[in-house]
Amino acid sequence: MYLCGPEYLRETTEEALKRKTRIHIHLSESRQEVADSLEKYGKSPVQHLADLGLFECLTAAAHCVHLSVEDIELLRKHKVSVLNNPTSNLKLANGFAPVEELLKKGVNVALGTDGSASNNNVNLFEEMHLAALVNKAINDNTESVPAQQVLRMATINGAKALGLEKEIGSLEVGKRADLILLDANKPHYFPRHNPVSSIAYSAQA
Repeated sequence: MYLCGPEYLRETTEEALKRKTRIHIHLSESRQEVADSLEKYGKSPVQHLADLGLFECLTAAAHCVHLSVEDIELLRKHKVSVLNNPTSNLKLANGFAPVEELLKKGVNVALGTDGSASNNNVNLFEEMHLAALVNKAINDNTESVPAQQVLRMATINGAKALGLEKEIGSLEVGKRADLILLDANKPHYFPRHNPVSSIAYSAQA
């Protein structure tokens, strides 16, 4: 949003509505972005986009690190999907998105990698590991964002963010067989007491 003026965003919204397509945008990634928006528009980046009507389109917003209670409610109200990029946010020292709070409020949160400029590895398994671990640390709660939730963030929630949850994202009758196979006999999967935990904490690309 920090590189796009109001008129450009309005035109983008109009075009997206006309074409019946989705919008992907980076949002509230840094404290500076939020401060600049407050100074320039008198409102947070989320509130600014909502007032411009951009959220009338189905929107996937990357990062969403610095959010107010009001911001989270707007994201929920407009069914904006949040794309959590743990490695990028940590590498750029931007902080960490309030994933647990977003999920509790009913916001769809999926995992992303951001670009290679801010995440050299772009490995979704590593994003799963970090999302599971960092949320526990920042919330001081070992049950925060459990393995099952992280797996959903990497699969069905991502499909939902793309509007493809009826086609991919889970193994169900009628959906495409969009899947990968993991060799659970590799040493890093042991002990294999819980397959979902093994994927969330131990899987490697």
